[in-house]
Amino acid sequence: MKDNIDTDWLRDELLPEHGPPEDIYQIAVPIWCGQSLGALADQVGAEYALGFADGFRAGVVMAMLRPEWAQGFYLKLREYYLTTHTEEDLQSWELCADETARAMPVERTPEVLEGVRNFR
Repeated sequence: MKDNIDTDWLRDELLPEHGPPEDIYQIAVPIWCGQSLGALADQVGAEYALGFADGFRAGVVMAMLRPEWAQGFYLKLREYYLTTHTEEDLQSWELCADETARAMPVERTPEVLEGVRNFR
């Protein structure tokens, strides 16, 4: 029996070099981690930023596919952090969200709006 070889990585390699995943890595990771990619690599290794970027991407996908779950889990996560942090401490989430949205604007083209309407 012939071994099945996982080639999923090859499809990702064929994607254009610049696109939303690269934007997440280059722009969102430094915003949410509060450090440049170079500083993160020096402090915790380059793999950390790559993992963070992939988690951020997966979180966006999850929030769109299961928004009710994402909202519920966000509230659970927020409640958990409030056991040891103050409301003011969690304002950094709001600031990071605002900065990310400004740094990575999404164009509202007819194609995007149609995609949102037909999403589910």
